[in-house]
Amino acid sequence: MTASQPARAEPAETVTNLTIGIQVVKPEGWHHLSAEANLDNLRRVGPDDKDFQEAVARYGNAPIIAFSKYVEPYADLNPSLKINIRPMGALAGRSGSAILQIILPGMAKLFSDMKIEQAPTETEMGGQQSGYARFSYTLKSGEMSLPTTSELWIVPKGNYFFMIGAGTRQDEANGTRAEIQSIISTINFDLQ
Repeated sequence: MTASQPARAEPAETVTNLTIGIQVVKPEGWHHLSAEANLDNLRRVGPDDKDFQEAVARYGNAPIIAFSKYVEPYADLNPSLKINIRPMGALAGRSGSAILQIILPGMAKLFSDMKIEQAPTETEMGGQQSGYARFSYTLKSGEMSLPTTSELWIVPKGNYFFMIGAGTRQDEANGTRAEIQSIISTINFDLQ
């Protein structure tokens, strides 16, 4: 008879990318989310409609940093935090909340039940001006419906902006927005 070994929790880890100027702490027990696992997850939980699949192909580029609470594949909505970087392009000179006001209507087209819980507002993250919004919607994966709360921060920095997104179940049964906030509080853009 053999005893099963519990999975070893990953230790906390400071992740730094000096090239783009960001640092964040992955909490103990959370896991790195690979680019491949991120794309597989987007395909698995997104609607099967053509518009969503096009959006995945267009915007589903790999995050520069991504964490999930549980190892993928995971049978439920996996609490996660993803950090992407985008060029400012035509958005140059706009605030984080102004960029969110442009982004959110496109997202609402993908999720018919999307509800804005916190309208875009200016805030601060890691010493930088940023925009913040929170919204809820239902992700569908096969037979499952996953009531989701997403939070999105936009942090303009020169010719590019950081797009930091986090998602949890609406009922927070397997991960909380407070856990996400504890990660957000570790983000630092001043690495000199």
